[in-house]
Amino acid sequence: MKTIFITGGSTGIGAASVKRFLEGGWNVCFMDINTQEASGLLEEFHNTESLLFVEGNIRKREDIHGAVTKAVEKFGRIDSVFANAGIHRSNTLLDVTDEELDLMIQTNIYGTVNTLRECVPYIVEAGGGSVVINSSDQWFIGKAHSFVYGMTKGALGQITRSLSIDLGPMNIRVNAICPGTIHTPLLDGVFERLSKKEGRSVEDYMKEEDSLYARKKMGTPEEVAELVYFLAGDKAGFCTGGLYPIDGGLVAK
Repeated sequence: MKTIFITGGSTGIGAASVKRFLEGGWNVCFMDINTQEASGLLEEFHNTESLLFVEGNIRKREDIHGAVTKAVEKFGRIDSVFANAGIHRSNTLLDVTDEELDLMIQTNIYGTVNTLRECVPYIVEAGGGSVVINSSDQWFIGKAHSFVYGMTKGALGQITRSLSIDLGPMNIRVNAICPGTIHTPLLDGVFERLSKKEGRSVEDYMKEEDSLYARKKMGTPEEVAELVYFLAGDKAGFCTGGLYPIDGGLVAK
């Protein structure tokens, strides 16, 4: 049975991916700082031996190391990793603080890189496998008030391409998903902060965002999880170095 390690697995795209891989017959270890939401997943799948949760912060490499070690101790191997965890803040070059800049770089770039540094050696040991990175539609386009977020997600796109070349000879495929706006707790937090700052309702932001997409509705975590599941598995055997938009046609405009 194959094993995947997922960061940020308690909510949103991460939680939907945890469920999808369990349904697909994989062992799943997920790591998150959100223990309350994690407990809900554990209760939902309380009868399975195929699920492991380890509390941890991806900004701390020692947390990642501990979680990966526990995953290997329980399941014996790691075949795939979904580097999913990340944060969003609205800012521009002229108003971003040093603290916010450091926080986003440490989380979105260092957190992803260190997740891969801890997981990939085990994937090599398993004889090969796959890496999936959560980038963004901002790999393809720029957005207002998203200076640092776009920078960090653009970096993840380049990491995907470089790693696919380096790890290909080791039978490891590397791909990135590039979601448009997905209705997750992360998005709710963004709109709540904007609402307090600009005085508009969260519902107004939701309607405005929905209107950007061809079907007049933003994406769901479950839709993204299907792409993650495909890219991680053997059916995507000829896919590597790719950045796959799942954005309702937004970047096609």
